Amino acid sequence: MVNNQKTHLKKHILNIVVSLVLLLLSFCPFYTSAQVVDEVVQIDTISEVTSVIYRPINKSSYYFKKVGVFANDTSQIAIEKTYTSYGQNGAYKVYYPNGKLKIKTVYANNKVNGEWVYYNPKGIIIVKGFYKNGVKDGYWAYKSLRIYGKYKKGLKHKKWKRFDKSENKHISHYSKGQLTAGEGFRGEIPMYRQQKIKAVKVEVKDTGKIIQKDTLQISKEYEAVIFFLSENAIFRKALKNHFGNSMKKSVAIKKLYEKERLQFAISKKITALSLSKFIVESGNNKIVVVKIDSILKNELTNLKEVFSGEIIDENENLHNNSSDRESSMEIIFSELKYNLLRLDAVWTYKEEKRVFQILLYFDDEGVLKGAEYQKS
Repeated sequence: MVNNQKTHLKKHILNIVVSLVLLLLSFCPFYTSAQVVDEVVQIDTISEVTSVIYRPINKSSYYFKKVGVFANDTSQIAIEKTYTSYGQNGAYKVYYPNGKLKIKTVYANNKVNGEWVYYNPKGIIIVKGFYKNGVKDGYWAYKSLRIYGKYKKGLKHKKWKRFDKSENKHISHYSKGQLTAGEGFRGEIPMYRQQKIKAVKVEVKDTGKIIQKDTLQISKEYEAVIFFLSENAIFRKALKNHFGNSMKKSVAIKKLYEKERLQFAISKKITALSLSKFIVESGNNKIVVVKIDSILKNELTNLKEVFSGEIIDENENLHNNSSDRESSMEIIFSELKYNLLRLDAVWTYKEEKRVFQILLYFDDEGVLKGAEYQKS
């Protein structure tokens, strides 16, 4: 009797479990049979693949949604697309596994049209910009990189800004995607430098091989100096203050700038330019850049030996980077020693040479961080 009751109870429990399973499957049948799709999600210039399962589509209204859930977590929406009978039209959203919005934009006629926003997993905007007919067009803010500017028909156009860790603002100018002024971003080559780049055939001694050689290749520190001289507004003001002590001289200095860039020749001769003026200014507590002042005080003996005033080398490639070899302004470079690099700006005006001394500081990573100018 007891055994019969136990057997009956087990059968009853089993029937309940089976009923619950069947009921659950009736609510989500597509998960058991739907195909896993590797959805390609475009994130600005890169793409990533997310495995999703799409829910059944309800096309009862003019606009209808296609909703995909994560294949490894079907309780969480991964992507939402809006369609009409003419194709993808309307809101487009992509989500993180934690449920936070990842990408939000709008489609029209199967192309991105309007605002495009990319968020991090905490919901903070990383990138924000605008598309027109599937290409970037309008203002873009790369907030995590702190880069801001406009696109026109998919190409960078006009002024772009970048802020570094020290809150310094760097300006670059573009015309139809070509860098026309400024340092650009991630190794971009300015248009005016592209036009000058040339390779020459060089015969390697002993081997007899003919190779192509970039006649403009220089160190990244020298490249930073050339950009600084060409573009920096504070240097421009210091140059004008030093040389332009009359109206005629001020006008002559202004004429050295073409499209807001200083046109200058670069000497082939690398010279260990003296630091004597700056050492005196350091002794009189007139040096503004703390790092430069510290080096001048702490490395005094070594600096006097290294920056001896002698010509120490020739650099043809550096000379080839002259923006105007016939300019009345010639720049003489030193080597980079003890994080310091000396320059002489030698200006010939009415057959008389005038010199303006500059001292630059580079950090240990080779980034230009400060400048001191001759004060008398």
